[in-house]
Amino acid sequence: MIARIAVLGCMSVLWGASPWLPEPGKLSVTTFYTFDTFQDYHPGAKSGTLPDAYKQYTGYTFFEYGVRHDVSIDVETGYTATSYLGNGLQGVVDTTIGARWQILSGESYVVTVRGAGIISGSYPLTTTANFSPGDKASGFLTSVLVGKNLPKGFFSFMETGYRIRGNPVPQDFFGNAGFGKSFRNFTVSSGYQTSRSINGVDIGSPGFKPLLFPATKKIFGAMDFNGTYRMRSGMNVGFNYSKILHGRNVGVKDVFAVSFGFNLPGRLPHFR
Repeated sequence: MIARIAVLGCMSVLWGASPWLPEPGKLSVTTFYTFDTFQDYHPGAKSGTLPDAYKQYTGYTFFEYGVRHDVSIDVETGYTATSYLGNGLQGVVDTTIGARWQILSGESYVVTVRGAGIISGSYPLTTTANFSPGDKASGFLTSVLVGKNLPKGFFSFMETGYRIRGNPVPQDFFGNAGFGKSFRNFTVSSGYQTSRSINGVDIGSPGFKPLLFPATKKIFGAMDFNGTYRMRSGMNVGFNYSKILHGRNVGVKDVFAVSFGFNLPGRLPHFR
């Protein structure tokens, strides 16, 4: 069974982009350390259990810069490593370089569109074991994000988008929606996230071969939970947890992450 579950450990930080943009000229840096693990998995529409837990460790850095009041750019990159039965692979993650444009802004809501390029990582792919760190495919994505401030410190957010990567990785729809609340310097939020391939093959289906692992149809739904504390200095620390609830050709992951972020002092060149 080992050769039939090679891409179940695809790396991902399950949290989406924000519809709210940074201030013009402000550069923020956020680092994440994530730990993913699963033992139960879904090859196609079936269910199974690995003889040992699959583990993945990833360090991400997210850069975000306000170009003007309604435009920002961002870069996300990092390094990842997998571990299963004493084996593993490692390398630079698939990097995204994106831009957001806030097309509508009202007294209590914003509507933002995002586009991003995806650059495939340096980690190797394997077709003989189940510890490939990701799909290792370049491409691009686009999405629409909506954020709304509600009474008493509550807020809501939503994103829906489409991602295209190089063959044979399937194209997919993705999205998330949730609510949160701010208590002075502390913010908590929770949401549901999904990604659904529009084509691809099932692991273990008739004619399936190890070379088809990148073409696997991947579908999942997950719940996300986040808590962030903002210090007076402008720094922030956070904790994230995500749980994949259902899926197809994916592991039933638990994803834990801690984060640390800060804004560079002063303002960099920007447009009004």
